[in-house]
Amino acid sequence: MAGLHQIEWLLVTLIILYLVIIGAPDERSLGLLLTTVAYFGFSLVASRLHFFGDRQRWLLAIHTWVMIGFITWFLHNTEGASGPLTSLYLLAVVTSALTLGVLATMLQVVAIGACILLLFQLSGDSISAPEHLSLMSINLIAFLIVGYLTSALVNGIEVSNRMLIEMASQDPLTGLFNRRAFNDLVKPIEAMARRSRRPYSVVVIDMDGLKAINDAQGHVEGDRVIQLLADELKAHTRSSDLLARHGGDEFLIMLPDTDADGATRMLRRLLAAPDHEIPAISIGVACYPEHGESFDALFEQADQAMYISKGLGGNRVHVADRPDAPSGMAQGKGRTP
Repeated sequence: MAGLHQIEWLLVTLIILYLVIIGAPDERSLGLLLTTVAYFGFSLVASRLHFFGDRQRWLLAIHTWVMIGFITWFLHNTEGASGPLTSLYLLAVVTSALTLGVLATMLQVVAIGACILLLFQLSGDSISAPEHLSLMSINLIAFLIVGYLTSALVNGIEVSNRMLIEMASQDPLTGLFNRRAFNDLVKPIEAMARRSRRPYSVVVIDMDGLKAINDAQGHVEGDRVIQLLADELKAHTRSSDLLARHGGDEFLIMLPDTDADGATRMLRRLLAAPDHEIPAISIGVACYPEHGESFDALFEQADQAMYISKGLGGNRVHVADRPDAPSGMAQGKGRTP
């Protein structure tokens, strides 16, 4: 993550500025410089190799623990826990809050408290002294507040992003994918099918009687019928199938690893469903590679086949370039309209 490495480089910059401006004990200056350079090299290599990916949370945790250890070692070799450099731990807290969440950050604040106690012990200072106790308390409270607020802010941003993605990809009436999201999801499935020459089917579905419902009963009832059909389509498709509302009363389905016969069998079951509240539907089917080499070509073929179904009276399935059968026969088993 770019932000993680930028924070680490800020840490290294602050330490180098301290060494240049304030200086370090003569006997430790070379060791401090070499260790700082080694830590910077570790951060640089990790960022270039993308070793700490978003999904490798345990590696991100190791990264923050290394940062805490480096800060503790530097404080031990300079002014200990009683100086202003103790605030460097804030960088580790922010790093954890940005990448690991609230719980991990709170645990790391506890670990930082243990490191501060260790620093006081190694320096020979008494933690029970009022000035040391108050300094440690103020620092830990500040670390907890910064860690919690940063984690909460990151979580809020993530929730907002997920909501925006859902709003951009879902049809608000049915909860199905919209056409834009459908097209994005189709691309990798289409590419995989072309590489392996595996079939897939494209299905276009359109209601036959929605206009009459809207005119006679109003658009609220029309919307309810669209939702009923969407629920029926969900019930008859697999989790691997892609289902979208194309617009109005038209729906799109992509059936991976399904030829025209397999798609027809599934659609027969849909037409035989007993829900009589849903008007009759016209269905068109096209299959790769039989009817085209691209999704766009298959969609055009399936759309034309759907209009053929509608022209023949509706309530049936028509496969592109295949003679149509009337409702209730080989290719379309109808419901009572």
